[in-house]
Amino acid sequence: MGKFLKIYLFIICLLLLVSSCSSNEKSDSLINQDADISSEPKSGGTLNIAYDSDVSNYDPILGNSGNDHALLYPVYDTLVGYNANLEAVPSLAKKWEMPDDHTIILYLEENVTFHDGSEFNAEAVKYNLERVLSDESNISDLSNVKAVEVIDNFTVKLILSRPDSSIILALSDRSGMMVSPKALEKYGEDFSQNPVGTGPYKMKKWVRNGEIIFVKNQDYWQDSLPYLDEINIKIMPDENTRLNALKSNQVQFYWNVSSVNAQALKHDANLLLNSKMKIAFYNIYLNTKMAPFNKKEVRQALQVAINRESLVEALTFSEGEPAYQAFPSEYWASSEELKIPYDIEQSKELLRKVGLNEVSFNMFVPSTPVYQRIAEAIKGQVKQAGFNINIEPMELTKGVSLYFSEKQIESNLTSWTGRPDPLQTVDLLLSGDGYYNAGGETTEIREELITKAASAYNQEDRAALYKEINEVAIHDDAMTIPIMFVPSIGVMSPQVKGFEGTLLGKPKFSFLWLENGGE
Repeated sequence: MGKFLKIYLFIICLLLLVSSCSSNEKSDSLINQDADISSEPKSGGTLNIAYDSDVSNYDPILGNSGNDHALLYPVYDTLVGYNANLEAVPSLAKKWEMPDDHTIILYLEENVTFHDGSEFNAEAVKYNLERVLSDESNISDLSNVKAVEVIDNFTVKLILSRPDSSIILALSDRSGMMVSPKALEKYGEDFSQNPVGTGPYKMKKWVRNGEIIFVKNQDYWQDSLPYLDEINIKIMPDENTRLNALKSNQVQFYWNVSSVNAQALKHDANLLLNSKMKIAFYNIYLNTKMAPFNKKEVRQALQVAINRESLVEALTFSEGEPAYQAFPSEYWASSEELKIPYDIEQSKELLRKVGLNEVSFNMFVPSTPVYQRIAEAIKGQVKQAGFNINIEPMELTKGVSLYFSEKQIESNLTSWTGRPDPLQTVDLLLSGDGYYNAGGETTEIREELITKAASAYNQEDRAALYKEINEVAIHDDAMTIPIMFVPSIGVMSPQVKGFEGTLLGKPKFSFLWLENGGE
């Protein structure tokens, strides 16, 4: 039996399963255990967690993986926090103000110390932010910060070169993770092996690709926090290994549950699932300087040749949602009016406009089962319109380098992992200078809209501008091909309390507790 036929039959089976379940009651949806506010948090105990990848670097400005954050959060507090809906909330900066659109003033928490006993203050913030802006940093989120000034011991002023509405939430990301200047000077290049922040936990042990052990910061600045004595992260790339570890009680929580496993686990009375749609989405990146995607009509034809609804139904058991734009429906920056039609005849007509009946191209796909299934399903769909995809499976790091850095492949099916502020997404993904826009494709109107979005601070005004940007960049220019949003899913034993998923899809473990505490 041919490979495509196997995949086709697999998808048909999934569709039949989805159809058979469609009449079930609403309770058959994934269970959500939001933050447990009905029970009193208890202190003590060790929580064992299975996680799918190790941190790329424990120096926040040097890491390069979207999966790092969950492993950084215990060690590093950020200047700004965010809630489940990606709204900015106080953290090390207890409040902030913008006296004009070129100035941000941060008012810092007092009586905070780093793990090494040194004081967290305005000088430490200046030191950290200037590191973010330095040549050694991998972070570009603060590129519009022209200067950082210390007003007094606990007040910092950021002076912007131009208005930038993303700065506040950017400070909830790597840019805002505060590391100890004293420890950086002490350890130098070895700092990543000896990370020191102000966070609720200190790193006790790190065995690369093995385990990370965090111990409670007894001098943490937030009263009564954290609850756990210890968090033990076990690195388990294979999901079946994570699942077996949970069922054998080697761990009490595992992250990144596949849609297939979620369907089985949701009926297990001994486990709890938490499912939250996230702003990350599967996406086909197109190099618009390489044939065949240097022709806009070809890109537009591919855009409408994909049946996103069918993919969501078959591959996520309808738990995901079609991606018609860069933001999911429950996010404030999304517009419910934006839709991409599935229209094979329109796709064929667009190809005929540029004298083509068939189009062949290569597509890098990470060599994991999830990506391979998505790629094969898309390949089967778009073949009806005349597209022939040569799937090139390879290790993720190699494929990303070949596509984004060396620009040797026409297309790339991976994920956009999302950012805390929507301006960060449109800058990196849709602007002409964006790193993830490998072909540098842009238009004058798009750049004007992105500039306007940077200068807008009212949420309603911002949302209207993001709608226009999506229409111009994704619908009209088809510079990138969003496929679908899927929820981030964690599964845990009932004794684990306090977990709440967020739109960013990056789990926070620091303030969980165990039902029986240290008993």
